[in-house]
Amino acid sequence: MAALTAKQRRFVEEYCIDFNATQAAIRAGYSEKTARSIGCENLTKPDIIEAINQRLESLDLTAAQTSKLMADIAQSSMNDYFRVVERDRIKTVTKPLQVLIDRKKLDIQRAYMYIDRKGFSDKEYDDYVDKHISPLEDDIIRAEIDLEIDPESTFEDSEAEIYETVELDLVKLTKDKERGKIKSFQWGEFGPKVELYAADKMLISIANKLGFFTNKLQLLDKNGDPADPLANDPLAPINLTVNVIEVKKEEINDDVQQATTEGTVQ
Repeated sequence: MAALTAKQRRFVEEYCIDFNATQAAIRAGYSEKTARSIGCENLTKPDIIEAINQRLESLDLTAAQTSKLMADIAQSSMNDYFRVVERDRIKTVTKPLQVLIDRKKLDIQRAYMYIDRKGFSDKEYDDYVDKHISPLEDDIIRAEIDLEIDPESTFEDSEAEIYETVELDLVKLTKDKERGKIKSFQWGEFGPKVELYAADKMLISIANKLGFFTNKLQLLDKNGDPADPLANDPLAPINLTVNVIEVKKEEINDDVQQATTEGTVQ
């Protein structure tokens, strides 16, 4: 069996979302003019059908899981994949020179305590002092001289600080891509490229799935007002506008508007 092309693989992924062959073809990158015919044609190809079946088996979603996934997509945002983390960094600070002197004196105290506990021989003692303690004593002498010349003397020191930064949660992105919540996730020239599904379209899909919308046929007269054709002479010709209105069974939210399609009948 021939391997699927990149567009065909994308078609399989998209078709398993809403089972709309035309929309799946469009989202897969086919021309809108040919999407309907290509979508139907794809569903006749054994290799694509097999790929779709394998994809559905891998998803293995129940009705409840499907509804949950649709709701997750409708509520998804890129903010879901950013996290605030704490990091350490080293910064340079200016401190009084006396701080350096006190620090080196403390290092000398530690060095002598180390010598006492190690039980060095006389030669080992002298060698350790020459190597580790004498340089500290020289540094103290130089710093004290600088401090006598300029009591405001300072030195540059480094210390760690904790800061907050924002990172992209690549693990969560990868997992959500595998479960179908992310439309696409790939690495580009400048880093990760993420594409989410349109939340508004998924909201409409959920509303339709739950039966929030029904069709009501309404007849309007030439002025756009509701009309009753039986109120006139039933034998007289009428010219009325048919207004197909999507009416909500119950309120979903204030952002969902009524959609209308108009036509004319004789």
